[in-house]
Amino acid sequence: MLPDFVPLYALVVVLFSLIYFSLASISFLLVGLEIPEVSQLFRGLFNVYFWMVGATSLLATAVFAVSGRMAFTAAMLLLATSAMAVRSRVLPLIDAQQAAWQSGDTTAMRRLRIIHWGGMLANIVILSTLASSARFIL
Repeated sequence: MLPDFVPLYALVVVLFSLIYFSLASISFLLVGLEIPEVSQLFRGLFNVYFWMVGATSLLATAVFAVSGRMAFTAAMLLLATSAMAVRSRVLPLIDAQQAAWQSGDTTAMRRLRIIHWGGMLANIVILSTLASSARFIL
């Protein structure tokens, strides 16, 4: 059995990746996504976010499994698989909207902003859920 602080640290690592996305995604609200470099950074942010959440959640899954906390193990495994599944759906949507903008579709940027806001909202929900569950570890 692991000491209680090890699973707590694993949860903090997952929370760090979620907080990173929250802070990094705010800056994209201040610039136009029609700039090609900003658009590439935007896609890269989502790509790195999904990989970070997936990898840190898998690490937390292993730590919670070793510590014997099966409910947290299942939650972290669900978060890891969800991040990878959503990644395979969101990145092509971002690519499609960026290609539509390049071909002259003027509403593509609005759809890209909806993806952005949706990602931020989902991240806040996950972040608040995990942060509020930290008290059950100790």
